[in-house]
Amino acid sequence: MEATDRARIERLLSVSRATRPLPAADASVYFASNRGGHVQVYRQTAPHAEPVRIVESETRMVPHAHTPLGLLVREDLGGNEVWQLGMVDAGSYRRLTHDAQAMHQSVTMHPDGRRAGLGWNPGGQADMVLGEIDLATGALTQWTQPAGYWLWGAWSPDGNRAMVLKSMGMPTEGYILDRDGAMNRLLPDSLRVLPVEWIDAGILVVTDGGRDFFGLALVDPAKPAVAARWLFDEDHDLVGVVVDPSRKRAALVVNEGIYDSMRIIDLASGLELERMSLPSGTVVSDHSGDADYHVSWRPDGASLFVSWERPTQPAEIYELPAGTRWTFTSDVPAGLVEPQETSYPSFDGLEIPALYYRIDESARPAMVDFHGGPEGQWRGTFVPQVHLLNAIGIDVFLPNVRGSTGYGLRYQGLDDKTLRWNSVKDGCEAARYLKRSGLATLTGAMGGSYGGFMTLAVLVEDPGLWDAAVDTVGIADWHSFFRSMPPWRGVLRMSEYGNPDGAEKDFLTEISPLHRAGAIRAPLLVIHGRNDPRVPVGESVQISQAVPGSELLIFEDEGHGVVKLANQVTANSRILEFLATRLR
Repeated sequence: MEATDRARIERLLSVSRATRPLPAADASVYFASNRGGHVQVYRQTAPHAEPVRIVESETRMVPHAHTPLGLLVREDLGGNEVWQLGMVDAGSYRRLTHDAQAMHQSVTMHPDGRRAGLGWNPGGQADMVLGEIDLATGALTQWTQPAGYWLWGAWSPDGNRAMVLKSMGMPTEGYILDRDGAMNRLLPDSLRVLPVEWIDAGILVVTDGGRDFFGLALVDPAKPAVAARWLFDEDHDLVGVVVDPSRKRAALVVNEGIYDSMRIIDLASGLELERMSLPSGTVVSDHSGDADYHVSWRPDGASLFVSWERPTQPAEIYELPAGTRWTFTSDVPAGLVEPQETSYPSFDGLEIPALYYRIDESARPAMVDFHGGPEGQWRGTFVPQVHLLNAIGIDVFLPNVRGSTGYGLRYQGLDDKTLRWNSVKDGCEAARYLKRSGLATLTGAMGGSYGGFMTLAVLVEDPGLWDAAVDTVGIADWHSFFRSMPPWRGVLRMSEYGNPDGAEKDFLTEISPLHRAGAIRAPLLVIHGRNDPRVPVGESVQISQAVPGSELLIFEDEGHGVVKLANQVTANSRILEFLATRLR
């Protein structure tokens, strides 16, 4: 390897990001970043200014809301996603929640700024409680405890009612909640109803309304069964909506394929007022929040801040509409490969969209990288491992197999429950396509979370097709996965994967890679975080024990993925060494 390549790799091994922008009344911006090693809260007074960490913590911490009592923050320990709440005021930190087993989610500010609605599960129980927290004292007041996984969505303008939702994975039901626990369902004919904001004109929701894509509808609380009118209904998924402080406009984040567009609309008419100009990229979506969590208006509504990421540039904070870049968190090398949008035919003729990071026109080794989810999508984000692999001469192919989001609900449902193995066949067809077309000399598989399951699944579906594999936080056995996960997560996953004790019991056994691990021929590297709340670390332990010669790397201070910079360097360095010796 040339010295220039070594320097390039060193710069790519440790990549930091700036996310969750939260502008303040004094014109400064608070944001989250792992620039110091793990995610902390920083404040910056102007574009290009040096960010200052506002409080030091061993936990992952993100800014959540400005309040009259200080800055409300969310934090978790070691990536366990058991989110706690605290208040930062004048540089001092005050913990608000104290149940270390309970996750405190969907924290939504009350109109008075001194309370917040939320869902939490006392002692880590399966069912969520819906209620409010007093931000001065930390006192929690229960409104209701229905069965299942519930989230707070939006407050009524007078602060006396709320819009809440019951999540069952992709299916999501919306309800108007009264303080006495009475509920009234919204849009019962929709597959998914996600509240955005309750304004004077009605309740804004992201929903399908029986369509193939998600749009923005306004619902009259007095007539909750139907949409009063649609404000956005294109053949693209709406993935984020942020209402401005005047409640007259909204910023929309629209998934237009591998990239996002950002538009400003008038809420009275639905007319598009402006389309933001940014380099091709996407709004960040991560474990702390979806796309709308990473977009914020200034308190006066004069401008908008967004955490924007491109295939060749990690997430940074921009101010719109001017497009002013505020943060300069990462220094990545020039000349990184841009993805090509492509597709290939699968076993049944279905065309599978994909991104292809191809170094040049030469045939060379290629890794097929599977996204997580399964309701996920490879898009134009910054994926450090892609550029690291390119740096050692390996192309990377990212298929959006059936079941991926972004291509409509019909496509997304093509892998549900007993159809799951068809997406595995799509994964194998990706490698066959690369070899058949003369694009790849050797092929490897890799992926994280559900992508880790896909990696193991393609290895057992066609053992001779693959020359190496890297499984990160992947699922090996569906039954042990369900048994070992926190009880509240099982509620979310059954609608997608099936019931391990019900109709899909035998099928889940059949498709668990662990039971065919003896067929795996490819050298296998397995990586996991000890504190993973989504896929228990035992999944990686048992697959590594079942595959002779496999290698297991566990990080004691990580959760679902590897996020601390020092650990990223260790994990990515090992991946490069592992693949460089096996894909020759």
